[in-house]
Amino acid sequence: MGSISNVFKIASLGAFLASTAFALPKASDLVADMGMGINIGNTMEVPASAGGPTGWGNLFPTAEYVKSLKDAGFGTVRIPCAWDSHASNGTINSGWLDSVKAVVDMVIDNGMYAVLNSHWDNGWLEDKVFSGSHIDRDGKQTTTDSSAVRKLQEGYWTQIANKFKDYDEKLIFASANEPGVNDHRGGSAADGYTDNGQLAFNAERMVILKRLHEACLRAVRNTGGNNATRTVIVQMPRTEIDKMALLQNDYPTDPTGTGYTMAEAHFYPYQLTLMTQDESWGKVFYYWEDLTPGNDAAHTCSGSLLGSKASVDEQFNKLQNAFVKNGIPVVIGEMGSIKRLSDLEGNNLKLHLQSRAAWYGYTLSAAKARGIVPIVWDTGDEGNGNMTIIRRQTHKFGGKVGEITDYETLNAMREAYGMSALEGNSIDQFVAASQDTSNKSAVITYTSATTDSVETGTVRIDLGGKNWSQYTAISFKVKIEGEAKEIPSDPYAWASLDFFAMSGSSWGWSDYHVVQEIPKSGTWEEYKIPFGASGIELTDQSNVMAIGWNVYGTNFNGTMAIDNVVLWKADGTTDTLENFNKKVPSVDGIASATLKPTESLGGNTNAISNVPTLSNKIRLNVQNNVINVSFETSNAGKANVLLLNSLGQVVKSVSLNAIKGVNNISIESSYQGAAYLSVKQGGKHFVKSLILK
Repeated sequence: MGSISNVFKIASLGAFLASTAFALPKASDLVADMGMGINIGNTMEVPASAGGPTGWGNLFPTAEYVKSLKDAGFGTVRIPCAWDSHASNGTINSGWLDSVKAVVDMVIDNGMYAVLNSHWDNGWLEDKVFSGSHIDRDGKQTTTDSSAVRKLQEGYWTQIANKFKDYDEKLIFASANEPGVNDHRGGSAADGYTDNGQLAFNAERMVILKRLHEACLRAVRNTGGNNATRTVIVQMPRTEIDKMALLQNDYPTDPTGTGYTMAEAHFYPYQLTLMTQDESWGKVFYYWEDLTPGNDAAHTCSGSLLGSKASVDEQFNKLQNAFVKNGIPVVIGEMGSIKRLSDLEGNNLKLHLQSRAAWYGYTLSAAKARGIVPIVWDTGDEGNGNMTIIRRQTHKFGGKVGEITDYETLNAMREAYGMSALEGNSIDQFVAASQDTSNKSAVITYTSATTDSVETGTVRIDLGGKNWSQYTAISFKVKIEGEAKEIPSDPYAWASLDFFAMSGSSWGWSDYHVVQEIPKSGTWEEYKIPFGASGIELTDQSNVMAIGWNVYGTNFNGTMAIDNVVLWKADGTTDTLENFNKKVPSVDGIASATLKPTESLGGNTNAISNVPTLSNKIRLNVQNNVINVSFETSNAGKANVLLLNSLGQVVKSVSLNAIKGVNNISIESSYQGAAYLSVKQGGKHFVKSLILK
């Protein structure tokens, strides 16, 4: 029931539609014309609660940008899209539908195919391919009503399909993104964690996923018009090729009959494409096949390793034999490899970037040869770890929208599709920058997109377990400038800076409040923070895993420059940990990072000043569901204590008339997971992170 052999039984409706003059071409007839594709990533799929299309740093797609995709040689544009967070009581906001339509229209008006999907969007479907009780992605026991999820799926796709029912075959729908990819990790095989540490995705769960796909197909077909024969893409579990047999053996039934669906996989061979540091179980693959320094085989992907030529051929042969040869085209909805700009320099960096380009070219060529449509992921960001090919974040990186940022990768892809190379060079710029040892600082840009929630921009230096037993303090130079704008729903517009460290095998967390209120225009300051009870309390000073800086705030836009991170010994001598001349730090949240000459930032200072005092800290003690909070204020007055979840949403709010000196308050909450405790009084804002269990 539902196997590939069964889906070839033509339903009477399908026979009728196929015989009419109005039927769209079958899915297999589209493949050659679709060519190679690209995602408009990190944009339309950003949940409304995270700021919508601009919340992760990208601008809303413009006609200029979309035309540049066509000019670059792309024939297909995948539009990852959020729906649930733009809906109320199951009804999608009409303005949001119009916004999505505007992007779809730009793609189709440029003669390209638009693949419109339902993306993660806080996991309303992706994380709920379950029925009944199960462990969620945070490790908590929960219950999922799969029929309720199917109802949402069918309702959303009915609305989407009605919006686009008159579009021709250039518009393709995709039922989901990566169903099940966020399943919880960390249990034992005896408890069902049999998929590389994740909960098993088995045949029983495939039945649930099949029904979710069929809800999409049913909704689309029932709207009629061109949707009766529009191509719809269905995803294999987690879009993992190793899970394709589950989809193959229980393929969704299309009311129209056979020939109007495609299957979707994603392709990110982890060590080659996404891994950021060596682990005990394996190394990062910086190099590929014969593009290697020759003395670093451990960091080279070749032979039969996942991501090698042989591996690409093997994986794509599986897809071809299981689906393509049975009349079901395959789309690689996402694939790509990050640029590791911070780890390498000189010739090694050049070989790494050449390896990436060669891997893209070979992978696309292998896909094309087997009738598979490859669609590369594009982040928009241009810092370390990016996959960007076409520029769109001009507000952060300068230049013009639509400029090519990675000629070598694009040209390798174009060659795979028989197109001539475009004139340009990107690799030499990166190599030259890696060898520039002039005095630079790391400049982090924060662009807050929320209206009434706390956001975090994290800057992190991973240390991998350094022994800091000989050191007594850490100092760094920082220059912060920006503006926090008040909004009607929250009169406390603010931003503050904390320094943090993680140490020990459990990555024990300690943070220190450095800057209470970020100025509108700053000057260089140097801060020295001791190790111990009066500063950073390291869980294990002989095993320091990472350090970094967090900006907390509401509606904050600005920059922070960091330089000269120094470790101090008891005798007053120092060791430089980082001067950022070559390496951009890792950033998360609302931040992006680049390197700039320190002189262009107004120089630097040698004076250590503004060492914060312990009174700026919040003391917390958690017992059962009660959080005991202690904080100190310099004046009496009204104060607000907020408990916020990891998305910055207020879980509990308490107001009190604070006294001058130490204040104590208890907050009762059943919330579980990562959280922030914020204390606000006048212009003062203290923030502490915590985990509630």
